[in-house]
Amino acid sequence: MIVIDENKCVGCSMCVRICHNRCIALVDGIATINYALCDRCTQCAGICPQQALSWDGVPPVRYDENRLPSPEQVDELFKERRSIRFFKEKKIDRNLLEEVVRYGIYAPTNNHHLRTVVVDDAEVIEALERITERFNSRMYRLFFKPKIVFGLLRWISPAVNPHVKAKLEERRHESFKPAAMVLIIGDRRIAFSEASAQAALDQMTFYGQVQGIGSCLWGAGVIVLDRNKVARERLGLRRREHILGILLLGYPAVKFANKVKGRMMDIEWIDGQGGVAGI
Repeated sequence: MIVIDENKCVGCSMCVRICHNRCIALVDGIATINYALCDRCTQCAGICPQQALSWDGVPPVRYDENRLPSPEQVDELFKERRSIRFFKEKKIDRNLLEEVVRYGIYAPTNNHHLRTVVVDDAEVIEALERITERFNSRMYRLFFKPKIVFGLLRWISPAVNPHVKAKLEERRHESFKPAAMVLIIGDRRIAFSEASAQAALDQMTFYGQVQGIGSCLWGAGVIVLDRNKVARERLGLRRREHILGILLLGYPAVKFANKVKGRMMDIEWIDGQGGVAGI
């Protein structure tokens, strides 16, 4: 929880202005928090010039602007990142793994009640992959292998295409074999839970990258394991909890050498008259 050091607070009201939940007010010139409204975003602790607000009594630390990366360094980092699907048979030290996972807390979020489950036991990882592989095999046999059924699915939904079929075919014969799985667990009834989970995994992805750890988001695992009774029990999921995202981590067995240029997301600009100009 956020704690206020009344001896440091000078009543500047910056925390009051930044609080989007309106849970902070000045009482007799000192900041006071209504904890019933606080969602623990920590923006108040981040902005206080006197460092009067802290998390559980742990004081904040000033930013060192000299250590911030340059635009060129960020460009190199982002364009180096690739999904890794081939990992070395090498464990990740738990201290490093914990360090990577903890960076997820710095992601922008709308759900502050997420929790993380980390699996780094090879046997458990293999068991979870087998559950997913069996499901994929059934889906392949029932819906993708029969030409008539596959053709009907393609007619019904453009999302069903030869690429999906090829991926299912590949996954029936090959395992990722990561060193660890990181699962974000939460309640879907809380708005934007999936988006919050993916943002947290994104933070872990980039911090892991600078530590030499490759990663891959595992969408199929989310779909299958969240609905599988055995997997849910193995992962200790509670009644209303769901798997919101899974990140596979490990030391890369492949090394990408090139920044690929030419790819870009389509951009449209809206002008003052409501027109759209594409790029």
